[in-house]
This record gives sequence, structure tokens and C-alpha cells, in this order.
Amino acid sequence: MLDLPPKILVVDDNETNVEIITHILLEAGYEVVVAYDGEYALELADALELDLILLDILLPGISGLEVAKKLTSEEKTKHIPILFLSALNETRDIVRGFETGAIDYITKPFQEAEILARIRTHIKIKNLEKERINLIHSIKQDLNLARANQQNLVKFQFPPSDYYKIYTSYTPMDLVGGDLITYDLLPNGDLDILFGDVTGHGIAAAMVSLMAIITFKTMNQSFLTPSECLYLIHNTLSPMITTHFISAIYFRFNPVDKILSYSMAGHHSMILMRDGNLLRLGTKGFCLMMFPNLLTENEEIGLEPGDRLFLFSDGMFEVPDEDENYLGEKAFLNIVKIHFNKRGRDFLDSIENAVLNYSNQKVADDMTMLLLEIAD
Repeated sequence: MLDLPPKILVVDDNETNVEIITHILLEAGYEVVVAYDGEYALELADALELDLILLDILLPGISGLEVAKKLTSEEKTKHIPILFLSALNETRDIVRGFETGAIDYITKPFQEAEILARIRTHIKIKNLEKERINLIHSIKQDLNLARANQQNLVKFQFPPSDYYKIYTSYTPMDLVGGDLITYDLLPNGDLDILFGDVTGHGIAAAMVSLMAIITFKTMNQSFLTPSECLYLIHNTLSPMITTHFISAIYFRFNPVDKILSYSMAGHHSMILMRDGNLLRLGTKGFCLMMFPNLLTENEEIGLEPGDRLFLFSDGMFEVPDEDENYLGEKAFLNIVKIHFNKRGRDFLDSIENAVLNYSNQKVADDMTMLLLEIAD
């Protein structure tokens, strides 16, 4: 497809001026349309796809200043570059023209080299701006698609079970984030869950998160402990990722015997909610990919009917108020106590709303939660 020549609207009530400018522009390969008054200029600008407008300040009827003001206030025409045509003694009007949104001016009597140089410059700027807008639009579309795909990874229906229910909540700081939740149902009925938080935000963190999820999904963890599973993820990703760490929790739940096995890599404690109490469950260990060798521990605990296991990323408590006072983990756990008797989705929504009320609805980091409820 051939590129069409730039289309320029010349607006001037002086026929001699129009002839001079039109001749210069046509010789330079531009397409030219002409209006001798402001009303017709506005009609042409609305009907045509213009690349630039040369606009005389002094026009019969609607002045050039009024035309420029209307053009820059309309969505379709506000991005068209406007260059005023003016005499040297119209400095005050030129200043007023800039205030309406015009970007440059050409003085009379016209100089061909000046006209063409200014026009080339501003058409090039307009095209670059159009490319920038299209690129931003394309990036936003890609990010929205990435966000939808990522939320499918952390907001999904867990396998139905008579032994437990699982609820998740995920609010990224940016369009895409670095927190992750993924699961696998083992052949023997055990449920494995990887819960993690990648350092940083945005696309890079989201890519690391996705790589961790893929590694989890493709490895055979049936004969490995949670600690060994973390070690395998660490060894797989370390050669490829040198700029990010992952704080992670890996737990395996045997629903028949109600046995919870778990291991952690630099993540803060899980909370076991039992009989009105909050019990911390955690193991020592550094983040995945932080050091060449990963040292983790494995723990095991029996769960009871009615127990609830609560996991959350540090984005739930590392949030500032208006005075930059951070909520902190202790105050966050007080929020958990306040809403202790709520269940399922209502519990997670209440926790998130309380945190956002503290931060005046500002999401300072990816906010991710998981709730495992053991059947009574």
C-alpha cells in the first residue's frame, strides 16, 4: 500500500497568499485543501483527515484564534498541528494563538525555505506522536491481556473436595504483578500449593512468576518433600534469573489424614486460625535464587476440623497511610483478629478492604491472599 502525501489545510482570506503557499506546498509533494474563512475551515477539519493546518490569524467572521480554540477542543482535531500565518507586527496575537494550542507560526511575507522546514518538522513530530500513542495503546492491550492471563493463574477454581475449601484474592500493584499461587493435585489425592512473591513489580516480575509456575507445573513432585520441591524450583530457575528473588511457601495437604507438610524460602509465617487463636507456622530459609545453595527445612502438623490456614504476601501489610506510616505485620494481624469469625470470600474481602481503608485505597505492592478451610 502506497503512502499518501500529507494533507495540509490552508486557511487565509487573501487569495494571493493562498496561491503562493499552495504553489510551494504542491511543488513539495503535499496535498492541499483551501478555506477562505473560519467556518469552512472547521467543516473541512471535521470532514477530512488532516496532517497540518496553516491558519491566518485575521479572518472574516470567526477569527483564526477562535478557529484554533475550537479545533484544539475537539477530540478529532485536537492533535492536528496548527501553524499561524501572521505579519511581523502581530506578536500579541501570536502569543494568544499559542495559548489556544497552536504550536508555531510563519511570518509574512512568506519564505519558501522557512515554510517547508517548519512544515516538515511539525509533520514529523505529529507522526512520531501518533506512533507513540499507537505504541502505548498496543502495550496497554498486551498488558491487559497479560493481566487477564495472570489472574487466571492466581484466581481459579480449586478442585472440589469434601475435605476442604480454598479461596484466593489477588490485587496487583501494576497491571501485572509478581505474586503467584499455583497448585497440583497429586495422584494419591494430596494437594500441593506454591505461594510466592517475586521481588519487584511489573512485567519483569510477572515473567519470573510465570517461569516459577511453569517449573512447578512440569516437575514430578510425587516423591519429593515440599523442601525438595523448593530446591528443584531454585535449581531450575537460578541459571536463568539473576535479577529477582522469590520468597515462597510450598505446602502439601493430605486431606484424608489432615496432615500438612510445608517448607518456606524466605517467606514470613503462615497463620493457622484455630479455636479463636492465631498460630504462626513457619520454617527458616533464604529466598529462591538469592544464593547458589538453597537451605530449607521441612515441617509437618496435623490439622483439625474447622481449622483455617491463611497465607498472605507482604503487600498486605507493607502499605503506608497518608503520613507514610506503614501498617506493619502486627497491626495487620490485629485486622485478621477483628474479622476472625468471617469465612471464605467474606473473610478475604474484609481483610483487603480494611488494608485499603488504611492506605486510602492505595495499592503499594501486590496484594495476594489464600485461605484453606478444613471441613468441620
